[in-house]
Amino acid sequence: LRRQMGVDYAPFKALLEAGEWEKADDEHRRLMCVLAGEDAEDREWVYFTEVDNMPATDLRTIDELWKFYSNNRFGFSVQRKIWISQKKQWAKFFKKIDWTTGENGDYRKFPQEFQWRADAAPGHMPLTNALRGTQLLAALLEHPAF
Repeated sequence: LRRQMGVDYAPFKALLEAGEWEKADDEHRRLMCVLAGEDAEDREWVYFTEVDNMPATDLRTIDELWKFYSNNRFGFSVQRKIWISQKKQWAKFFKKIDWTTGENGDYRKFPQEFQWRADAAPGHMPLTNALRGTQLLAALLEHPAF
C-alpha cells in the first residue's frame, strides 16, 4: 500500500475485503480528512480548497483499494470516467451512479437509502457529500491522481 503521508490503510482494506461497504465508506471519509489535514480532521469533513494539497500517491492507494475489492465498480477513477461520459453534468452523473431516486430524481437520504452492496451501480461508492454543492466532488474528480 503506497503512501506519502504514513497513513495506515489496513483498517480500510480489511473493511473492503470483508464487504463491509458502509463501514468502509465511513473509514474512507475519515481517511480523506486525515489527508486534508488537521483542520479537516477536527471538523470531520473536507473543504474543496484542501483537495489540491492531498498527495496523489495516497489518493491513488485509496482508489486502487476501492477498485480491487469491488471488481472495478467503485472508486474515484470510476466516478471520474462516468462523470466525463455524462459530459460533467451533475444531474446525469448522480442518476447514473444511483445517488438519486424516484421520478423526480430526489437525492437519496444518507445513510439509509444508499446501496451498501457489491452490486450497487458502478460509481455508487465512495460517497462524497454534495449537499453543500459539488465543488468538493469536482475537486476530487479533477485531482491529478485520477
